[in-house]
Formats: sequence, structure tokens, C-alpha cells
Amino acid sequence: MKGFFFFVVFVTGFVLLLRYLRKREVESFLESDMVDFQTFKQTHETPGQPDPVMAQVEAYAAMNPGLVELKKPSPSLDEVAQADSLVFVDAPAPILHHLKSSSFNEVTRNMLVLLSKVAPKGVLVLLNVPLSEFVKTDTGEVSNLATTKVAYLLFNATSLEVICGVQHRDAGVTGRQPIDHVKSVFGDIGLPLLEFPVSNDISEHEVRDKLDPVLIGSEVQTCPSCGESMTIRKANKGKRAGSIFWVCNDFPACRGVIKA
Repeated sequence: MKGFFFFVVFVTGFVLLLRYLRKREVESFLESDMVDFQTFKQTHETPGQPDPVMAQVEAYAAMNPGLVELKKPSPSLDEVAQADSLVFVDAPAPILHHLKSSSFNEVTRNMLVLLSKVAPKGVLVLLNVPLSEFVKTDTGEVSNLATTKVAYLLFNATSLEVICGVQHRDAGVTGRQPIDHVKSVFGDIGLPLLEFPVSNDISEHEVRDKLDPVLIGSEVQTCPSCGESMTIRKANKGKRAGSIFWVCNDFPACRGVIKA
């Protein structure tokens, strides 16, 4: 019985010894391999040149500041820990875009609708056009022209010639400054600038009274039938849709019409 006990103790001790020797062998191999790696790295790296892998990492982090943060490694850390310097952070939620229930503000929308009704076929309306798009100075200076805009610009759709400008009369001292500049520029180039109040209650009749003479080039027209003054109207239906006519102000009692 004692012999069997000593035999078991001997076998157990022998197995433990083999395991210890195997562990030392593995550790020795790893240490030798790391020394070889360091020697290879030192002999193949060019002093002063950045690591190409880290250069790519830094470039990626710079292009994605909201997605990636690059932590500067501590010199006290080993190479494995230093390599783990790229940290991914939660990306912000994408912003979704939706159409508004109505385009532009109420004043601008009302004026655009009125101008489209009054303007004849072939006349287009542009919104907030910088003066530099159709005006130049004798000195070549365009900074003031580029920063000042005319609210509505009417021009010929075929020749692209400017017909006139339309502006709202701003309230307040600071609001008058760009208006005065626009008026001065239109005075220099010899084109009319029509002014309307900042209101969404402007009627079609008010717009016609100011715009019709500009579009036709004549401020007064007399009815050949009764001698009354006439107003310009645009045909919205039929074969002559889009055409404009002088119509007697006494219509329908007087049906005097002149083709414009």
C-alpha cells in the first residue's frame, strides 16, 4: 500500500515538473521572438518618418470628427495598449428634411401670385436677385452690388432683358438703407423700380395700376368708343390666353377694347 502511495506521489511530481519546464520553454520562446521583432523593426524603420498605418488612422479621424476620436497614447503604455488609440463614438442621428406646408412668407407669396397674374406671357419673375447679376459699375467694384438684392425682378423670358424691379418699402431707419441703394441703382440704369408696402393685403388692382404702364410703355390710353381712360387686362382663357389688351374702365357698359 505504501509503495502505491509513493508511486502516485512520484508520478504527480513528475507531471508538475514537466508542465513547469514546458511553461518556461514557451516564455523563453516568446521573449526571443519579441527581441527579434524589435531588432527587425529598428533595422527597417526610417527615422523621422511617420508610421503609414497611423497616418491613415489620423486622416480618417480628421475626416470623421463626429464618428471617431483619436486618443494620444501614453509613452508609459506598451505597444499593444498604444495601438488601441482609436475610439469610435456614437454618430449623431441623421437630419431629415421635409417640405413646408407653404413656400415663402405670406407677404412674398402674395406678391408673387399677384405678379404672375398681372405679368403677360413671356415675362418672368425672379426673387431676391443680387444687383451684381445685371448691373456693373464704371470702376468695376461689385461688393455693394453683390450684397444688395432687389426683391422681385421682371425680365423678358426670350431676350433676358430686365424690364423693372419691384420692392417692398421697409419700415425703420436700418430698413431704408438697402431700399435707398436699390432706388439709386435703378435710377442710374434708367429702369423703373415699383414700391409696395410690406403687406399681404395688396390687391391685384394696385399692382396693375403700377405695372401695366411699365409693361406697355404708355401711361395713358383713351377708349375710342366713349373717351374714358382704359386699363390693361390679360386674357386668361381661350385662344388669346396670355395676351394683354386695353379695356375701357366703363366695362361692361362700354366694350371698347384695344389690342396692346
